[in-house]
Amino acid sequence: MKQLFTRIALAGILALAGSVPTALAQGRVDIGLYRNGGNLEVRVRPEADFNGIFSSLVFTIRWDRTSGASLGDMLQEDPARQYIPIMRSGNVREAGSTNYQVYAGFGMSPLSSHAAQWRAGEEYVIASIPVSGKADFELVNDAFTQEPTNNANYYVALGGVDKTGVIFKSLTSADEDNGVLIQPNPTNGQFVFTFNVASPSDITVDVLNSLGQSIYNERRTGFEGTFRKEMDLSGQSTGAYYLRIKRGEQVTSHKIVYK
Repeated sequence: MKQLFTRIALAGILALAGSVPTALAQGRVDIGLYRNGGNLEVRVRPEADFNGIFSSLVFTIRWDRTSGASLGDMLQEDPARQYIPIMRSGNVREAGSTNYQVYAGFGMSPLSSHAAQWRAGEEYVIASIPVSGKADFELVNDAFTQEPTNNANYYVALGGVDKTGVIFKSLTSADEDNGVLIQPNPTNGQFVFTFNVASPSDITVDVLNSLGQSIYNERRTGFEGTFRKEMDLSGQSTGAYYLRIKRGEQVTSHKIVYK
């Protein structure tokens, strides 16, 4: 009888193990913020293919309160609004001259049940936020979001398992157009970045370390078209780096993670 019970219990454990979501084997999920006309686009970028449950999400947008700009009601399209409905987490919060808006989302059904499938390295728009006024908006993890009472750092869970990646594009300037692509990011040291310049402009490109020291700088006058640069950080320390691009009077900053 004891052996029979053991075999039944073991069979039950194996069956349960077979039904556990494969979230533990999934890669992390990164997040980025883009301009699209009068809207901000929130995009996620998975490290691995995924069609399970996108169970939770938290992110925070920061901007200058003195700009008078504001964020409208979030817009979501299917299938994203089905597998990860997102809403404001409280009202806009003020810290000095800075505004913060925290957002949170919770999903209960797998992507596959909504005919959705993530592919590794691709970006997916999960929300669009209308903007009123003119300001630089930024996805942030900072002193404010790290406060336990705010609990607003970027966070992702797949199938209930923490799969938080990095903020791969944090800042959208008030006049931003033409996307910046950094591949791969995070990087093992070698990566390529590209961006477009729609009309002849004076540009300055810097790659900065976490101390704000420039490890690469290039200036071009009257540049138009696609700028492309291959970089190798293998002679530098691992950690966070920042790509800063000035196109005319427009400046954007993009985080690079060297692992």
